[in-house]
Amino acid sequence: MGLTSRLRVNLGNVRAALRPMRERGLGLRAALVWLPLAMALRAWRALAGPLNARLLKPWFNAARFAAFQQALRPAAGMPLYVIVMPHTLHFLLPCLALLHGRAPLVLVANGARRWERAMLRRRLPELPMFTLRTLPLSSLPHGDAISLMIDHHRGDFGIVDHDAYIFDATLPGRLQPAADECMVAVFAQSSQRAGIAYPLTHVLAFQAEPLRRLMHAHGIDARSYRQPPAAAAAALRRIGLGRDDHFKDYQTFHDTLHVLLAVALVDGLKVRFEPQPEGQPVFHVGGTSIGSHHTKNLLALHIHLRFLELLDDPELRKRYAFLTYPLRGAVEALGRGNPMDAAWQTLPVVDDLLARLRAAGAGHGFRAGWDITRSTAISAPFPQPID
Repeated sequence: MGLTSRLRVNLGNVRAALRPMRERGLGLRAALVWLPLAMALRAWRALAGPLNARLLKPWFNAARFAAFQQALRPAAGMPLYVIVMPHTLHFLLPCLALLHGRAPLVLVANGARRWERAMLRRRLPELPMFTLRTLPLSSLPHGDAISLMIDHHRGDFGIVDHDAYIFDATLPGRLQPAADECMVAVFAQSSQRAGIAYPLTHVLAFQAEPLRRLMHAHGIDARSYRQPPAAAAAALRRIGLGRDDHFKDYQTFHDTLHVLLAVALVDGLKVRFEPQPEGQPVFHVGGTSIGSHHTKNLLALHIHLRFLELLDDPELRKRYAFLTYPLRGAVEALGRGNPMDAAWQTLPVVDDLLARLRAAGAGHGFRAGWDITRSTAISAPFPQPID
């Protein structure tokens, strides 16, 4: 690529990064100040993530997590782990409100700030919390967090995203894997190349022992892979995925959990997709903890503000004001949006979700008076995660 072409590409990237900053109401001078901050944060996270996974996870987190979960008090039902990402308590608290009392819950703080962890301990003192050690302003990649759990967890377990909302009180009890199942999923996509439905990790249960055995036998785990080890590549070929094929037809790498999944399927293990009763599907927003807040689009900012307004928590509003600056409320974000933009067509689903959370009492954020028993559980899933 020639110098002129590279300059054209770089200028295009700068304009693309500046656009959401200007759309949210920043002046050009302020946006130009934000741009290097956003670029620096993105570069740091790209460097810190692998360091967290390859250095801090084995040396500072593995043994601690094994000891932590061994010390958990026995509870009725399979435990559900909810990973606490930074800047997401306004999404997390309603998620936990719906699950509270319906399954054993365990929190895993993955880059969450000290004050966020303190707030959770103050409001939910009965929930055990494990804090991953990570480099500042970074987190452990999702696949590596799942690998840590599979490798060191005693017995089966499930994971629930901080922005997934389960209104069906019976669902947690139906996630327990059977003897021939490696995973039980709620969300799924289909690989056209392989003709296989594969699970998404938003709400997912694991039978840890056979997965752990396969991880050790093949030298793999649940991380993303550009090129999988030879034994795993052979398993991928056996299920119809060649060298340049992937479960997600639109990707050029093997996403979180996919290499381990292929090996498990070839080994004879199954994935069950738990059907949701009519009128009671699970919501998943998605995209709420990825990317830099500097470059979030208006729809994402609108959803952030809607959840902050749902909780109406002064401390969270103050702490998270920087995420949506200079917007003062969801109405302002909506007014700045383009109603013809296809992304905004998901807005009725956002409205429905928030109405259901409000009716269920999940918007109180574990302050005095919240009552989860009033859930009516009629909703529809987002057609795709919102970034």
